[in-house]
Amino acid sequence: MNIQTLNNENIQLNMKDKSIEDIHAEHNKTVGQPFCENAKFKTRNVNVFYANDQAIHDVSLDIASNEVIALIGPSGCGKSTFLRCLNRMNDNIDICKITGELTLDGQDIYAKNQDPVLLRARVGMVFQKPNPFPKSIYDNVAYGPRIHGLTRNKSELDDLVESSLRKAGLFEEVKDRLNSPGTGLSGGQQQRLCIARTIAVKPEVILMDEPASALDPIATAKIEELINDLRKNFTIVIVTHSMQQAARVSQRTAYFHLGKLIEVGETNQIFTNPQHELTERYITGRFG
Repeated sequence: MNIQTLNNENIQLNMKDKSIEDIHAEHNKTVGQPFCENAKFKTRNVNVFYANDQAIHDVSLDIASNEVIALIGPSGCGKSTFLRCLNRMNDNIDICKITGELTLDGQDIYAKNQDPVLLRARVGMVFQKPNPFPKSIYDNVAYGPRIHGLTRNKSELDDLVESSLRKAGLFEEVKDRLNSPGTGLSGGQQQRLCIARTIAVKPEVILMDEPASALDPIATAKIEELINDLRKNFTIVIVTHSMQQAARVSQRTAYFHLGKLIEVGETNQIFTNPQHELTERYITGRFG
């Protein structure tokens, strides 16, 4: 047995002896490939505080155009907090403070002259639980285009509602009951209605916070198939607790732990050959 082999075995034994907390404390720099050439979003040295508690620590990450990137990690690791930074949803929390740089197509999304309402039209969001408005299926989808003035007449609005429902894979199921309440749909249909509502305002980026966690396996499969189709026209950032789902729908994966971005890489590499010990322990189910 040569010296290099002995050294490798000693390193592995030492790492096995370390606790999760020890490994996390030693982590100072994201490993892997957090940056990319065709970045739609760029975030640099992002920190998020809730009063005196820090939820995100110095996160720098690029999100490429027309990719699906999955944010994974144990509960409370900061992935949803980071997601909400991308369309300023955290603005609604009085005690929340954000530092660092976040740009969309080179524009600072936290600039004083940036209108959060217009930003959220460009960066839409689909939440964990379906939240259709107490309106008809048609009016759920038409709501955004109406308030943003995206259509000139009823005919254009009809076309936009239909195309949005088709992109969400829902039109054929509801075309004969567009005036029925959106809340009367099944859970999976409601979530696709919410996706259609998001698509209708013609966003460039879609944020998804565990969009299938409350759905059955069949409805989940439809959402995942839809995500793969939407990638052709949108950049998608998805938070998920399901590593299997991340593997199925994403091209890149970012692993968070206790507010730090530990590792970023191509999804296949993250799940088959992680570079960081924390990532490897999470992927193999040793914690999380």
